Amino acid sequence: VIAERGEAGRAWLDALPDKFEELCAGWNLTMDGKPAHGHLGLVVPVRRSEERCALKITWLDEASRQEICALQTWNGNGAVRLLDARPDEGVLLMERLDGSRTLEDVSIEDAVSVAGRLLRQLAVTSPPEIPKLSEHAEVMMSAMYDCWHRFGRPFPEHILVAAQDAARQQAPSAADLLVNHDLHYGNVLAGTREPWLVIDPKVLAGDPEYGLFPLLLRRPKEASTNDALSRRFDMLVAIADLDADRAHAWTLVRSVDYWLWALGIGLTEDPVRCKVITDWLLE
Repeated sequence: VIAERGEAGRAWLDALPDKFEELCAGWNLTMDGKPAHGHLGLVVPVRRSEERCALKITWLDEASRQEICALQTWNGNGAVRLLDARPDEGVLLMERLDGSRTLEDVSIEDAVSVAGRLLRQLAVTSPPEIPKLSEHAEVMMSAMYDCWHRFGRPFPEHILVAAQDAARQQAPSAADLLVNHDLHYGNVLAGTREPWLVIDPKVLAGDPEYGLFPLLLRRPKEASTNDALSRRFDMLVAIADLDADRAHAWTLVRSVDYWLWALGIGLTEDPVRCKVITDWLLE
């Protein structure tokens, strides 16, 4: 947090203990286990009377507001249920899931089957305040070109052009469905009222096909060949009832975009995986 947000991040961290105490007092919560954390958020197991909950306090930005909006829209259908929230403070009180069990822990066939069904289930009409994929794509195309030059043209230009062309072709006709574009196996946790539920969504209003890419990126050892990638792609398209051509196009866009993003923050394995996916898409 401090590395990314500087002194503002330090101040936010310093205020967390008092914020936690305030929330516990206001919502009648008691701590009920060890805290965990993500990249910019703290999650604490709590109880509200006998109800087992999870209290999330996250860095306040547009993504945290959109997460709350998405969870309110889904209302527990396919995703963790939001019990209360303070959108202007980055605070969420949610039902508690089993953080020790994710789709990373089941067979890849079962994981893909569950994730594909959830991808379709979450594709409901988007609230108006969620950013549009059609507009996001314009920004993404420009950023791709700038990053490609800044990072020393790390792959052939025809790959960049193909991704930009795909975005340009798909964006104008994008749907207006709520899309979780960070739906991956580690973000699907075991629940009690449902076997598997999605957490930590990052959302846009657009095509559900835009959400397929992380499910190809993750668990790479089980799809290391073109044949295995094709099987996983086809399985996801069928289970989630996606348009195969649109899924192919958006996956190319996202693979190239993520490749450049990963290079920008110094990752090493993800760019290699993006190259595998991109080469398969363009073969």
